[in-house]
Order: sequence, then C-alpha cells, then structure tokens
Amino acid sequence: MGKNLITQKRGRGGPRYRAPSHRYVGTAQHRSPTKENASGRIVDLVHCAAHSAPLVEIRYDDGQRTLSIAAEGMVQGDAVASGPSAQVEIGNTSVLANIPEGTLIHNIEAMPGDGGKFVRSAGTFAKIVAKRGSRVTILLPSKKEREFDLNCRATIGIVAGAGR
Repeated sequence: MGKNLITQKRGRGGPRYRAPSHRYVGTAQHRSPTKENASGRIVDLVHCAAHSAPLVEIRYDDGQRTLSIAAEGMVQGDAVASGPSAQVEIGNTSVLANIPEGTLIHNIEAMPGDGGKFVRSAGTFAKIVAKRGSRVTILLPSKKEREFDLNCRATIGIVAGAGR
C-alpha cells in the first residue's frame, strides 16, 4: 500500500490526487430557512460526480433555484414543498418537530439551518424513533441512535440511487 507522499498530503500532488471539483454541479442543500412554506417544481434530475445519489434541481415559486438530493420516486415535474409545516410527502422538507415518528427521512441537519449533513448517500435512510422535550431521537443507517434538535430539517423519503 505504501505511504502518501508529502505533496499528496499537502494537496499539491498531480491531478490523480485531487478531487475533480471542476466537474461538480453544485452543493446539495436545503433551501434557506423561512417561516412560511415554499412550494416549487422539480425542473431536472442531475448527475454530479461529487455525489453517489442523483440530485434534483428545484425551482420555487419565488424564483429561487436549489439543488437537493433526490428521493426514490421523484420525477421531473413533481411538486415539492419546503417549510416548517410542509406536508409529510416524499421529497418535501420540514422540521423534525412536524414529522411523525416512524417516518423514513434523509439529508438531516446537524444544527438548524446548516443545509443537511446526515444520511445523504445513495439508498440510505434514517427513521424517527422518539420525541422527548426539545430533542428528537433518530435511528441512523449505522443502527446508531442520535438526538437532534426539533428545529433541524430533514427531507422525507429514501435517497434515490440504491441500485448502483
């Protein structure tokens, strides 16, 4: 196996040791947080070299465009919603406080407003186990339970691309 050369470790190696970031479509995040719901349509399904799962490009009614991780069953032209009281349907993004226990979710925020950090890989999902006080307990794909703030957001459904 060998060791990394110093230039590889410092990130100055040749193209073999660098991430092909010039081919990345963009960052997949939740829409910026708002107090009211926003509805939009899926414009396109996109392949990105940085992600194992396909991405969806969403155009909201107010003109904002975002890239998000695709959930299984999403197709071009579907309507999606994002906001604190969005309905519990595949592809919608809502706060954990409004998602019922037992729901399968992905792209969970570690801290409210950070855009999503957990469960983003193709074919993965997490499950809401319990709600206690201001915390929500979620069963992650590693079978480890972790607590999140009630105001953290997540997307409903299983991440697409499970057959890769």
